[in-house]
Amino acid sequence: MPEIKSENAIVLGAKKLGEKSFVISLLTKENGRYLGVYKGKNPPQPADIVNARWQARLSEQLGTFYLENLTSVSAFYLDDWGRLSCLSCLCELLNHTLPERQIHTNIYNIVFNLINNLNDKLYVKNYILFELTLLSELGFGLALSECAGGGDKNNLAYISPKTGCAVSFEKGYPYRDKLFTLPKFFWQNVSADENDLKDALKITGYFLQKHVLNGPLPNARNYLLKNK
Repeated sequence: MPEIKSENAIVLGAKKLGEKSFVISLLTKENGRYLGVYKGKNPPQPADIVNARWQARLSEQLGTFYLENLTSVSAFYLDDWGRLSCLSCLCELLNHTLPERQIHTNIYNIVFNLINNLNDKLYVKNYILFELTLLSELGFGLALSECAGGGDKNNLAYISPKTGCAVSFEKGYPYRDKLFTLPKFFWQNVSADENDLKDALKITGYFLQKHVLNGPLPNARNYLLKNK
């Protein structure tokens, strides 16, 4: 009988199945995004940290989860719209974009650290960097190491919505109305103000919709800057 040994996991979502069961979606470090049936009236909530064991008669079956709730993360932020929105966006994006049973250790580590350090005042910046990494992990990373037009790679200022390639200020300025403004924190280890964060959310949101999502962006993204 196939079985996955117990490991810590992040709850991405729960869908009701009958009166007393739910299909739970988890992000695990060793096995990627995994689905299973959880039997009980009160399922764990998105972003909760659980210890999970999965079991089924055959490996291709949906199987059953046996879960122990370790941390109810969202309970710490019930009065914080910005951080609750961050948790909601994380879980919704991963649940809709990651293929089942494909290991993404880097994504797991980034999300786990982001959830466990959500009190950090830079949480919105860290969340946006997660979206940037997600695009890369799924094969649609942005080209931010040099200017696509042969300009100065140390003065990148724009990014093309067509190609996802960075453009220097000199090369991009004449076409600035057709380009995204590139926040410096995308390619340098610098701070970000609210305008930088807004510009960054436009960029990652655009490319997520263009390449990854089959529907709209999570509505919670509209509230990420609410508490800023």
